[in-house]
Amino acid sequence: MDQLLDSLGVHLARDDTGQVASHMVPNPLPPSGTIYAVTSGETEGAPRNGHGHQERQRLVLVMLYGAPPTAAGKRQMDLLLAHLKARANQVDRHPTLKLRTGGARPADSMPTRFDTATRTHYAGQRFALTYVQAT
Repeated sequence: MDQLLDSLGVHLARDDTGQVASHMVPNPLPPSGTIYAVTSGETEGAPRNGHGHQERQRLVLVMLYGAPPTAAGKRQMDLLLAHLKARANQVDRHPTLKLRTGGARPADSMPTRFDTATRTHYAGQRFALTYVQAT
């Protein structure tokens, strides 16, 4: 998921070693008008057993923040969400998970909204990741 976000030009947090840490809020925050993402793993579904493996599904929420407080900023966020959904099937890995081919698909989304406190647009997209574990 991180590689897809990065390829779309979304700013991601980095840890002390310089590795991408998309589950963290960037500190310091990127400059105004720079869209950044924060991901979080959510619920995990019941396993489906196969021959020597289990398939599981995990929901991952991607929140996008920081689009400018203009109509162009809202369009930018809407366009970014559309590309993220359209390219979800390109996600082939997630930290510690071996995804099945085509294992990421859009689930539900939160439309672009405006936050009056930060004066930026934000949006969210939940993805269902199907991954394989050897048994």
